[in-house]
Amino acid sequence: MVISSQCVYNIHKKEVKRCINIKDIGGLTKTIPPSKAQEFTIHVPSAYDYRFSSARRDDIIDMVKRLYLISEKKNCPVYHTTNKDLKDFTTTEKDMKKGLSKLPTDNFRADSEDLLSLATPSLNS
Repeated sequence: MVISSQCVYNIHKKEVKRCINIKDIGGLTKTIPPSKAQEFTIHVPSAYDYRFSSARRDDIIDMVKRLYLISEKKNCPVYHTTNKDLKDFTTTEKDMKKGLSKLPTDNFRADSEDLLSLATPSLNS
């Protein structure tokens, strides 16, 4: 995997397998304990998702969130699940052809992952 200011690249044996533009990312999902998996999914609503496993997952997610904030001027939605893996939260090419999306619902959204606080300051504080 290579991450530039514009794209996330999946590279295998010196060949670019896929390039995902930061602006095309619809969110990220990661497993959390009790799951022991170090998986994360990059959601791409205009295509299909990409599911990865990495010991450096949190560093990768942090970088993608920062690039998304710079590019889109808003937080990248991050979702958490305790499932053992992300199979049920990753839209495949087959799913896309059937018109299915496995993007998690808002109840999986982890506001604690937001880089930018969107809370409006109160005049009473």
